[in-house]
Amino acid sequence: MKKKNWFAIRFLTPAVLCLLVIFLYPMIRTVLMSFHKVGYVTDDMSAWQFAGLGNYHKLMNSPLFRQSLINILKIWLIGGAFILGIAMLYSVIITSGVKGKNFWRSMLYLPHIISSVALGTMWLQYVFNNQYGLFKRIFEFLHWDTMAQFQWTMPENLFLAMMIAYGYAGVGFYMLILVAGIDGISEDYYEASRIEGAGLVKQFFYITLPMLKDIIKHCVILYSAAAAGFFVYSTLFSFNMENATVTPMVYMYEVVFGSGISTAASDLNVGSGAAAGVVIMVLVLAVNGVLNRLIPTESE
Repeated sequence: MKKKNWFAIRFLTPAVLCLLVIFLYPMIRTVLMSFHKVGYVTDDMSAWQFAGLGNYHKLMNSPLFRQSLINILKIWLIGGAFILGIAMLYSVIITSGVKGKNFWRSMLYLPHIISSVALGTMWLQYVFNNQYGLFKRIFEFLHWDTMAQFQWTMPENLFLAMMIAYGYAGVGFYMLILVAGIDGISEDYYEASRIEGAGLVKQFFYITLPMLKDIIKHCVILYSAAAAGFFVYSTLFSFNMENATVTPMVYMYEVVFGSGISTAASDLNVGSGAAAGVVIMVLVLAVNGVLNRLIPTESE
């Protein structure tokens, strides 16, 4: 028995050390940093100036940060419903016996493996372009003059444009997970339901959805984590730190490093950025806790 324990300890030690060094220590340091005024990330702890809850008070009084929280809520609710809904639709179509299943699955997943910066630039410079963009040409061909003149990159339309671009890249990832889940459902259930006279709609609501409950829950958790860390697309679509597209991650980056763009975040303070990071962490944990309550796993 002792030999087995020693064997387990030897194999677990590297993983535990990595967890402590890469995850636990930075998390504790960030929490401590959030209660101090810190000039640079590399400053020793002896140079930190205790600020108490001052950094959190500054965050809550910042109109830009409050707006970023609203934006992240919209990204999570509206974007999540759109992306996961489309992913579910695609997964059901692909697993319904359509020809070329592997081809369509690969094509829909392809945008996810392309660089986010490259995709975002493509959308901004080509698809949404007001002079020769893809959308403009398509709507002109269809004689939809109103949509052809639609200004996608205007401040009031940037959030919609950003979510379309992000959804295009993200749908394939969740679709692949859902397709794997549907493929794991025994065909016997569908065969029995067809014998009883159930149509495709009833099969979806009474067989597919209940059997995918755990997988849908994991997809929501994965999307929640991705939404909390929403950075690349927000940066690309925030030309001048527009309120409609800035997220807490972008705000945190501006506070810690700055870019010379935003005057609201020009007073660099790593402690304030750490406080924003702690708020993001708490939000992710809260969402996961609520989801675990609302959607318990089958084993529970």
